[in-house]
Amino acid sequence: MSFTEKQIAISSRIKEGKGFSVVVDGKKIVVFRYKGELFALRNSCPHQGALLSDGFAQNEQAVCLYHGWRFNLKDGAFDNNPILKIPTYAVYEKDGFVFLKIPDDFLTGDV
Repeated sequence: MSFTEKQIAISSRIKEGKGFSVVVDGKKIVVFRYKGELFALRNSCPHQGALLSDGFAQNEQAVCLYHGWRFNLKDGAFDNNPILKIPTYAVYEKDGFVFLKIPDDFLTGDV
């Protein structure tokens, strides 16, 4: 699978434990900084569509503020049923900016 890289934020805007919301090619993405590392997930809780960016990162999980659902920051797995997952994306920092690696099927697939 090939990727396109897109600059999505200034590094200093993504605070430890807080969700940072961006829209990339029409898709809502949340970026969390947890223990200094960046993680990117689809910005929608599958329970009722709440924005994960309104929540926070804790214990290596993104926590939905509305009903407390928790998703692993690395693979998007729901803590109560790991078969249920939300898409995650490769993200990294370089020269004070944050970049998202967008898979080629980003616009057409449920990624």
